[in-house]
Amino acid sequence: MKFSKILLATAAVATAAAVAAVSLTACSKSEEVVSDSDYLNKVSQYGVWKNTAQTSIPIYQTYHHVHDFLDACTIENGSAVAPNGKIRKVLFLGFDGMRADALPVILQTGAKVANNSKTGVSGISALQQAGGLYLAYCGGETNTDTQQTTSTSASWTTHFTGVWGTQHGIKTNDDAKNLDHKTFMLEYAQQGLSTSIAFDWDQYFDVNLKEEIKYVMANPDVDMTFCDIDRAKAEKLKKTYAETLELYNYVAPETPSDSAPYDTGMRDYVLQRIENGDDIVCGIFHNIDSAGHEYGFGTSTQYNGAVMNCDLYAYSVLQAIEAREQTENEEWLIVFANDHGGLGTGHGEQTLEERTTWIATNVPFSEEYYSDGYDGFNVK
Repeated sequence: MKFSKILLATAAVATAAAVAAVSLTACSKSEEVVSDSDYLNKVSQYGVWKNTAQTSIPIYQTYHHVHDFLDACTIENGSAVAPNGKIRKVLFLGFDGMRADALPVILQTGAKVANNSKTGVSGISALQQAGGLYLAYCGGETNTDTQQTTSTSASWTTHFTGVWGTQHGIKTNDDAKNLDHKTFMLEYAQQGLSTSIAFDWDQYFDVNLKEEIKYVMANPDVDMTFCDIDRAKAEKLKKTYAETLELYNYVAPETPSDSAPYDTGMRDYVLQRIENGDDIVCGIFHNIDSAGHEYGFGTSTQYNGAVMNCDLYAYSVLQAIEAREQTENEEWLIVFANDHGGLGTGHGEQTLEERTTWIATNVPFSEEYYSDGYDGFNVK
């Protein structure tokens, strides 16, 4: 898995060594920062995109992209068997809060030399070359009933359910998802696959996904694992959003990750789930968002360092999957994406810096999932 190469690159980019974890909630700006009305146009000129600004993909299409890949299979004996006889699996890695204009830090977008792609250890670059990198957007359609905050909970849940928050129930970080629109992880677990989702933010499990968690707790034959990787099991409830102690402890690992604040804990947990044989593995890196809230989205050395580190960790996960595809008769759909951007030290509103997102995948998106005439806020 070329770990010597990875370790050397880690030493080169470890500029975000100790960014403290901060709230991922939709935050008001700590200072007045003016949005750039030409932001989307500037980002669209990078030359790395498979689509255009006008055909930006609404993030709910991630769900349909996953379905296209797995629904071509026959699910038998706990595996998704493709027409060619291979076992199909899915990896989704989230880069929480990584603005689209952070991509030049790791990708060659012009004359400026990008770090990770130059050294050959960029996960996002690898997916761009294998399938494609796409402009996308979060936040719903501005000034319509689908408008939702450009926040962590609303956006990840939209990726996972295929609909905006008007349908899945989450428009802000304080909302709970309904069971009318299930995550693709739960849907395929109900069909007999083994699935997992990991994050290290309490509220996503204790509030946003609590109904799915309670459903799985009540149906132990549904093989879906939820994990808050840095949570320690408790003997009694203290200050928490969890409704019950049982719910709180259900998403806690046997051993909490000490390295969760630096995203190496998420990398290692994802690698463990892949090694365990999960069919769908979802993990979310949070340190980019933490650096944005603390030091500024898209502008600080700490933020860019976190981007480089997470991209590097994602590359190591790709190496593990590549090895499995050569030995285990597997073929994987891999999706990397962000949930929202940011402006100043906050996000949640409807500026272009917050709404503009990106998706990278090794399997190209069907053009039927492109929007028509997107202008940064609405489609035609």
